Amino acid sequence: MAAATADVGNAVNDCFSIGSTVICTTCFKEEVEGEVLAFDHNTKMLILQCHSKASGELSDVYVMNLSLCSNVQVIKECNGNFIDDPQKLNLEQVKMRLRKTVERRQDYLKSKNADVTAEAQELYRAIAKQLGYNEVSWQGPNIQILNEVTVSPPYRVDNVVSSSDNDKSCTYIKRIINQFFTTRPSAVQENAHGASSSSASVSPTSSSLSSSNAASGSPVPAN
Repeated sequence: MAAATADVGNAVNDCFSIGSTVICTTCFKEEVEGEVLAFDHNTKMLILQCHSKASGELSDVYVMNLSLCSNVQVIKECNGNFIDDPQKLNLEQVKMRLRKTVERRQDYLKSKNADVTAEAQELYRAIAKQLGYNEVSWQGPNIQILNEVTVSPPYRVDNVVSSSDNDKSCTYIKRIINQFFTTRPSAVQENAHGASSSSASVSPTSSSLSSSNAASGSPVPAN
């Protein structure tokens, strides 16, 4: 079947038939393709059922706001003949997932700070993931934790200070920071590069020693 293409302005004036296959391009340039479960013209909300990326036996349900989509295409029209009635949505579950998504987004926004590096913001999220976002905040360029521990730039273990001399809290925060910097992809690459450089620096020395022994007539031990 030929695909019917429509811009967003025209698409929201039409009624999408249940069972049709539609592909939407979001404002983040992400394409979502799925089967129409419902469409509300007044709110311009389109509900799509898509194949799950996690399991072939499951389906993902997307609620698309067409006013925020850059393009909408009807890939396949449905003839309206259904063997079974469309499955009802669990609205309470949808509300719960929406609430969790909003909370995660709000938590992520708390980690943003225009005065610090991206690495520092990533560290902030690593600490907040362990202790909770309500226990971590920015105080200028410093990370404030549990209202008593402060991590100042450059955010290493030596920069952890407790206002109440709480060694237990400081030790725990230092452990998180140490793990963060040793497990980051950039740190792993740097360690691998350093090991490679060390091996390369040893080889010329070994070669020069062997050459020196050979030149002086000293026996060269076999490997």
